[in-house]
Amino acid sequence: MGDNIFDIITNYSVNEGINKILLGDEEYRKIQKEIDEQIKQYKQLGLTKEQYLAVDRLVSAHTASGACYGRMTYRKGFHDCVTLLREMGLIKAA
Repeated sequence: MGDNIFDIITNYSVNEGINKILLGDEEYRKIQKEIDEQIKQYKQLGLTKEQYLAVDRLVSAHTASGACYGRMTYRKGFHDCVTLLREMGLIKAA
């Protein structure tokens, strides 16, 4: 991401602003509780270091994919909102 205002807003909203909303959301807290339970079970498996690292890399790749998806959907939604406001004549194109 660059240093333009759109990237700055996206970065803040996705990485910081959403945390307050998520922590207040019951569904999100439920999912986090499930993750905690799965981590406990995972640690009890007795995996070798190589197995642990393979699973960790897989989970990290999925997490990175989800983060990218979240950023891109936020940007797309923001762009769609601007397009709608332009079409309604509420804002002018630059």
